[in-house]
Amino acid sequence: MIGYSYRKPKKVSNTGDKELEKVYSKYKKATNMTFSELLIWSRNPLSKKASLSRKPIRTNLRLLKKNKNSWTPQDIKDANKAISYLARAKKIKRSSKVPKNELTNNEIALRNWGYDVFKK
Repeated sequence: MIGYSYRKPKKVSNTGDKELEKVYSKYKKATNMTFSELLIWSRNPLSKKASLSRKPIRTNLRLLKKNKNSWTPQDIKDANKAISYLARAKKIKRSSKVPKNELTNNEIALRNWGYDVFKK
């Protein structure tokens, strides 16, 4: 029988503090939704329309809820993915064919990643 042992995730070491500060700051600038806002959005049936899985929502809920001092190397990696995705997706222009009262797939996906295009 193969045993499984649980290992507590490593916290970011002192040598990674600069990277943590940089990534955390970029992540906070890239996202504009709070944990509560994303949680409410995640319960909206539309949130299932544009992303291939629920992973972006789960990941961003975790990152938004966690205190910066508790971030692990995996959190930094996930935050970098979100930063990269949001940078690309924010550049996509809204089609004039979509009625103003409807969300595009890109706008839905952006919300799933923690960015609401309609939030000031």
